[in-house]
Amino acid sequence: MRYLNKIVFINSASVKYAEIGLDGNVHLIGTQGVGKSTLLRAILFFYNANKSKLGISREKKRFDEYYFEYQNSYIIYEIVKDNIPFCVLAYKVNGKVAFRFFNSEYQKKFFIDENNRAFENWEKTRDALGKAIYYTKIISSYEEYRKIIYGDNKGLKSEFRKYALIESKQYQNIPRTIQNVLLNSNLEAKFIKDTIINSISEDEFTIDVSNYSKNHLRDFETQIKDIRIWFKKNKKGEIVVRNQADKIIDNYRILNFLKREKKGLAINLSSRINYIEREKSQLSTNHSTENSKLEELFQKKENLKGIHLKREQKLISKIDYINKKLTEAENKQTEFESQNIKLLIEKVAKKEGLTSKKSAKIDEKNLLTSQFAEISQKYKALITQTKNQEKEFANERNAEINRYESEFGDRKSEIFESYNKLIQEIKKANQELEEKANNEVDSFIDKENSFKRDKAELKHKTFYEAEIRGCEDEKTQLNSKIQKSNTLILNSNNAKKILVKEWEFKEKEIVHNAESKVENEQVHQKKHSTEIEDIETKIRQSKSSLYGWLNDNVPNWEGTIGKVIDEKYVLFNTELSPKLIDNNTALIFGLEINLNALDNRIKTVKEYNQEIELLKAKVTEVQKSIALINDSKESSLENLNVKFRKKLNTLKEVISTNEYVVSQSEQHLKNNKIKLDEWVLKSTSEKAAVLSKIEEDLEGLSIQKSKAKENLENIIKGGDREISKKEKERAVEINNVELAKDEAIKTISTSTTENKVDADKRIKELKNQQDLELNNKGVDTERLEIIEDCLSKIEEDLSFIKSNERTVFDYEKDKRELFDKVPELRADKATNRKKQNTLKKEQRIEQEKFDKKYNQQYDIVQAIQTKIDEFNKDVETFNQFKTSDTFSSIQNDFLNKINENNCSKTAILIIEELNDRHYKSIDKFSDLRQSVNSFINNFNEQNIFRFKVKLNEDSDFINFAIDLKEFIEEDKINQFEKRVNERFSHIIQQIGNETTDLISKEAEIEKIIKKINNDFISKNFVEAIKEMEMRTQKSSNPVVKLLIKIKEFNDENSLILGEDNLFTSSETGNKNHKAVELLKQLVKELEKYKNSVLTLSESFDLQFRIVENDNDSGWVEKLSNVGSEGTDVLVKAMINILLLNVFKDNASKKFKDFKLHCMMDEIGRLHPNNIKGILRFANDRNILLINGSPTSQNAIDYRYTYKLSKEQSKTDNKKYITRIKRLVKVNTKVFN
Repeated sequence: MRYLNKIVFINSASVKYAEIGLDGNVHLIGTQGVGKSTLLRAILFFYNANKSKLGISREKKRFDEYYFEYQNSYIIYEIVKDNIPFCVLAYKVNGKVAFRFFNSEYQKKFFIDENNRAFENWEKTRDALGKAIYYTKIISSYEEYRKIIYGDNKGLKSEFRKYALIESKQYQNIPRTIQNVLLNSNLEAKFIKDTIINSISEDEFTIDVSNYSKNHLRDFETQIKDIRIWFKKNKKGEIVVRNQADKIIDNYRILNFLKREKKGLAINLSSRINYIEREKSQLSTNHSTENSKLEELFQKKENLKGIHLKREQKLISKIDYINKKLTEAENKQTEFESQNIKLLIEKVAKKEGLTSKKSAKIDEKNLLTSQFAEISQKYKALITQTKNQEKEFANERNAEINRYESEFGDRKSEIFESYNKLIQEIKKANQELEEKANNEVDSFIDKENSFKRDKAELKHKTFYEAEIRGCEDEKTQLNSKIQKSNTLILNSNNAKKILVKEWEFKEKEIVHNAESKVENEQVHQKKHSTEIEDIETKIRQSKSSLYGWLNDNVPNWEGTIGKVIDEKYVLFNTELSPKLIDNNTALIFGLEINLNALDNRIKTVKEYNQEIELLKAKVTEVQKSIALINDSKESSLENLNVKFRKKLNTLKEVISTNEYVVSQSEQHLKNNKIKLDEWVLKSTSEKAAVLSKIEEDLEGLSIQKSKAKENLENIIKGGDREISKKEKERAVEINNVELAKDEAIKTISTSTTENKVDADKRIKELKNQQDLELNNKGVDTERLEIIEDCLSKIEEDLSFIKSNERTVFDYEKDKRELFDKVPELRADKATNRKKQNTLKKEQRIEQEKFDKKYNQQYDIVQAIQTKIDEFNKDVETFNQFKTSDTFSSIQNDFLNKINENNCSKTAILIIEELNDRHYKSIDKFSDLRQSVNSFINNFNEQNIFRFKVKLNEDSDFINFAIDLKEFIEEDKINQFEKRVNERFSHIIQQIGNETTDLISKEAEIEKIIKKINNDFISKNFVEAIKEMEMRTQKSSNPVVKLLIKIKEFNDENSLILGEDNLFTSSETGNKNHKAVELLKQLVKELEKYKNSVLTLSESFDLQFRIVENDNDSGWVEKLSNVGSEGTDVLVKAMINILLLNVFKDNASKKFKDFKLHCMMDEIGRLHPNNIKGILRFANDRNILLINGSPTSQNAIDYRYTYKLSKEQSKTDNKKYITRIKRLVKVNTKVFN
């Protein structure tokens, strides 16, 4: 068994020394004021260790001062645990009560010396304990002390665990219930509810409803209306205000874009004009220089044509001469062939033979006709003549053959020389052609190699590299500009957010400071108002109170009793029934004191009225001060607004400017990408084209090279063929000459042979004739006739030869001078033809190169001229533009922003674009003004978004558009929407959660009430109370009802509540609208609700049903409606004991073998039988009762009965001490 066995007071609470046993029921008796409650509070302090929960009023001394007035003031609690005692010492350490545990029963010698005086300090007590008794360190934490006593071992050292009265982590309900039993005497439903609630948890279950009415739901409907307009659709399903906002932003963006474009165009125009002024003179000089070069090239071009004509004319003349010679040779050859030249040559070649034959015939004729002396001599002479003629003929013929052989040799040599010359000329001509052809082949090979090198270099070459690099550089610059601008935008946005937060912070600080000041002033005002009410109450009660009675019955009482009387509780009390006993007014309760030492504290009614006027003046001053604080707050907020708005506008301008830079740069980046892609595509295409061209050129060169090689081979082969042909012609001609020679020699040899045959025949004939003549001696006439016929024929042939010999001579001359040179002429003609073709080709190439150079120069001159014409038109157009309104609007930008870079656009085009942008800007600003006016008609001046609704200047409309643009771009409507949505969704959820928390204890409360009801039924020893039952009912509080509705709504829709927002039209939106309606109802109910806090006890109603003997109270909320006052006390005691029993049983799960104490004051109002019954009612539940009452009743029902009394201190006449005397000790145990 574990229980608190004893309490000992040493110099504590006016008790010098007392030991009070607590191991049974205890009855403290004594009149009022003797200290019964003081002792009960000291016992309660053991259980709760909470000085603020002991029921000590503020007017009285604090616990430490009263119970531990001296350094040697002690309270010792002796506890028995499993029959082993230990003590808890409470004493003051460093001005605060602390605890120590020591392992021993209480012994007086530990604290009182032999002179019956308490030890002055702990050190002496420690010495008295000695080394055999263990004591702990100081326990200065009350929380730690409670954990030790109630066995909440978490975080405790093991040395403390043995001191536990029970072992439970949920011990908090026990000390709370014990203190509620002692401190509370009411038995209304609210009190029981609060008791039950407080026993559940130490936390206070409340809902601060004033926080909803004053903060959460302030301006609820106005904000909802301002937000909803952003989601309200017309019949077409359009959200009008969003369309209006989009239109404003679009107009502003277009206007801003047009402004930026105008500025950019102004800079470009300035750049263009500056560029023209800078470049025009140089351009004129360049035109003059380049034009001179063009004229010079034209002259050279014409000269080159003349040179080419002269070169070609020489070859043409040669070819014409050769053609003439060839024609002449052909004509003469035809003419000679028509004269049968071959026959004539053959005839003329026989001239000498015919002449010799003629002479021989003549000689033979002469011989035949001469008269020889002798016939033998004659025939001998004839034979000799014949032989000589034949020999001479043979010699002539041999000479002729030799001549033919010699002529053939000469002719052969001539033919060789002639053809060798032709062959050499052919070789020479072919060598030149071969060299040219070789050069051409080499040229093609060089070109081919060059193209191959170009092709190889092309792989690493980038066309339009400068343009591409320019685009890439521009891209890098644009990206850098975008990055830089984005960084500036980000930094500005961050700075803006910081600035906004700083603004909000300072705004909140100003508001908070102002509210704090106002609250302070309101405290003063309330204080003054309370003082006024108190004084007015005093004035109203001045007649019926002691104050009025003294004014009527006691003269000059202000100087006597007025100096010592309590003004608040006595002087103006109307319930005192004062009366005079005797005339000795100088005595106070028989005591005489020197009142002259005290000041007069009593005021008259007039003084009170004056004080009221003074306080009213102070209230007025406070109200003025509050007004000044509010004015100062508004002024500070306005100054803050101006200050931060200026900074924010600067940041917005930076953001806007850089957004434009980003926009423009991104647009330029897109254009740059297009341009870069075009250049890359153009580069790739051109590279591919050049590569294709190189391939084509290589293919062409390959073909040309092949043709050149073929041409070279053809030239070589042609030359070889011509040489071979000439060699063949030479061989044929030599062969023909040789055949002619052989034919002539053959003819001569044949004639020689024939002549020899004829001569032999003639010699034979002569010998025959000689023989015959010798026989006949006559002349041969037949022979003479033959000779005559032969001579006649020879003469005829010689005459023919003579007539045609000239022709043969002319033929031989033409043959030698002309016919034999025909092959050479033809070769010369072919060579010259080739030379002519080559020359034409070379001249054409040279001419084409020169023409190309000329055309390039011509294009240069034309380009410069075009540029000059363009400059002149730009200057003329600009001079006209300077007088326009458009120029006036961009003049500053034009003069101040000069870009040195060349602008590719002409001034004419730039001016056209400027005029277009200028007039578009005018139209767009008109549209902007109209759209802004339409938009602001939707809001009032106090709108949630702080939109300005009064705009006058153009800048106001621009600034409004900028702010609205930021509002839309930063999605502030969603921020407001989210904020409001989250706010009210959070409110619903918070109300749901708080209400859930508030009613979450319902089951526990029901469980406790059921336990209490069951406990009463099972163990009721009070005969007067037949039945006692409690039950809960739904709260009748309208605010609670509405909160429960909101809670139920939140439970049903918690997953979708706020899923869209409070302003949608979907099913979820309908739920949200219902939430809004519930909040509206709540606002109305809170306006009616007077309290600022809703407590857990208001979340349900508690009813009692008491059956006392034959009286049935029915279900009521107040026991004052049931029975007598004693019934109230009895039922209160029983309910408290039941509560304590339930909590005690719940506290320790491991064991139940411990006892607790329940302290009840003023128990004397109960009937003795009921007291006995309630003692058993408590004891049967292991609860000891410590009761206080004026007199003793049923002493045997208590283990101890102590009488308390007051007696004057022997050392201090003004001080009274409490004496505690044990009257009865009943050794028979009341309980097991």
